[in-house]
Amino acid sequence: MGEDLMTKLIIDDQLVERLVEQVAPLVNAVTGWELGRVNCRAVPKERAFEELILGRLRNFGIPALDDAPRGIFDRLMEYFVEGNALAAYLSWNEELVVIRENVDDSNLDGLKLVIGHELAHRAQHLRHPDLFTQVDEVAHLIATAYFEDALQPNLEQLATTVLKIQPVMTLLESHAMYVQSMLASRYFPAARIESHFSLPVLLFRMFGGLKTSQYTAGASAVAVAMASGDIDRLYQEPGRVFDLGGDLEGNLRR
Repeated sequence: MGEDLMTKLIIDDQLVERLVEQVAPLVNAVTGWELGRVNCRAVPKERAFEELILGRLRNFGIPALDDAPRGIFDRLMEYFVEGNALAAYLSWNEELVVIRENVDDSNLDGLKLVIGHELAHRAQHLRHPDLFTQVDEVAHLIATAYFEDALQPNLEQLATTVLKIQPVMTLLESHAMYVQSMLASRYFPAARIESHFSLPVLLFRMFGGLKTSQYTAGASAVAVAMASGDIDRLYQEPGRVFDLGGDLEGNLRR
């Protein structure tokens, strides 16, 4: 364990692929859900915005060119992504990417937790693809609205749009954080847990203006559902269970 924490890592495609192979069975053990084969690679931080944000926009059919001029809002998002992105599961091409300069190269177990969080999203995607479709539809609406009025996006209107998908986002992120915490307690108790970046949450935070903490507010309900083996029911009714103005555990029992 001491060697894992002190040896400097070479964050490259081979390491990421090896760690994904190691961590995937652990995520399967925690969730009980299959992950299948997932492509994986390491990308430099100066490519994070292009890979994570522009790639998603292009998937929506928006002509977002890597070398196109960027306004203030775009540069602000680029700054946040390049400074905070550790890794991301890109559902549109079923790929896991690690931002190599942003992860701790002397903290192997911490990197495994980062990868485990993204593999939890992979498992969610395979198990409940309809929820990812819902998130994509709202993200597409938000991105389209922004690009149609790039100088003055109506953040209040965008925030209202985001509220419609917030229960799903709360479920996906809270469940992934639960998986990450279980991996830490069961398999990597000495890991230094890094702050986790979520691509969809950042998109919604930038476009919709909501607090990112709201997306992990369902941790208690997820823990109850995982303990009872009833997690799939949460995925069937996230809008009912994740009423953030009410009692999450009470909603779960109803």
